[in-house]
Amino acid sequence: MTQQTWTAAVSAVWFLVLAIAIALSPTPFVTYAPGTSHDLLGTAEGAPIVEVDGVPTYPATGKIMAATVSVTPLDGTVTLPEVLYAHWARDRDAVLREWHYPTRTTIAELRERDVQRLAAAQTNAAASALRAAGVEVRQIPMVQTVAQAGPAVNLLVPGDFVLAVDNVPRATDAEVRAAIENRPVGAPVTLTVLRGQENLSVTIDTTSSNTSPTVPVWGGTLTMGFSYTPEVIFHLDPTIGGGSGGLMLALATFDRVTDGGLVGDLSVSGTGVLDGAGNVSRSSGVVEKLAVAERDGASVFVLPAANCADIADTPTPLRLVSVANLDDAIAALDALAAGDDTGAVEGCA
Repeated sequence: MTQQTWTAAVSAVWFLVLAIAIALSPTPFVTYAPGTSHDLLGTAEGAPIVEVDGVPTYPATGKIMAATVSVTPLDGTVTLPEVLYAHWARDRDAVLREWHYPTRTTIAELRERDVQRLAAAQTNAAASALRAAGVEVRQIPMVQTVAQAGPAVNLLVPGDFVLAVDNVPRATDAEVRAAIENRPVGAPVTLTVLRGQENLSVTIDTTSSNTSPTVPVWGGTLTMGFSYTPEVIFHLDPTIGGGSGGLMLALATFDRVTDGGLVGDLSVSGTGVLDGAGNVSRSSGVVEKLAVAERDGASVFVLPAANCADIADTPTPLRLVSVANLDDAIAALDALAAGDDTGAVEGCA
């Protein structure tokens, strides 16, 4: 073997070693892939996934499915070949890790965030669906969290509705906060709360805020919640986090409490973030969720109108239904179930 041949062979080996090392090295990306479907009109461990008590309920005929996305876990890595495959594959995507996972987020924090988003999605879905079905829904200040080391621990629990402060009715969470802060630090505050079907009077000794020592706080956070007579329970896998299933949860709840079958015999899948007023906003991973819907036998896919651009270059045999709010979705599915594919049914241009 000549020196030139030897040099070429060594160079080739080193090139191969470096190529393999680069290919196997972690990249600053996470990948999205098709996940699973959950038929929200079905059952889980013998109980309806969407269970409603306190109003008449009706049997379902078709399917309303929530599609999910499989995402690289926080402690997982993605190699260069995986990034390239996700970039070119029709049903996958790759995004910068820092875009999907905030910097310095821990696994526990991420899990808690997803649980909170799912809880908010369920709350908004129940309220929006019941309101659309003609059930009275009141919006009331609600305890969102209670600090474990704060003065309200063991006195208030998340989900308590705050009706009054020192016997004065308060209509919004901002009014409750203002009434509490309009007193000296350490002064007690008496909250009238609704817990379940019982009115309670709870007195809390305020303490100073960590960020503003002259501002009194009660040791928790407030949000606007929804009060209604029926009880809506979602028997969902707690590991399924996030809020993009809100629209489908609302449709399944509406189907349960209205007669006639919203989707008929159709298999409907979809996604969408829903607020308490029934407005639908964009969801992430729509291309992957569309692939899930196709794989699992759906014939209709409901998505936020804001997401239509994301699937403009993704051919699909499914009937796409774009919506801006829950009422749009109900009207469209009602029309499709009746065999009418025009009028109220808006697609993606």
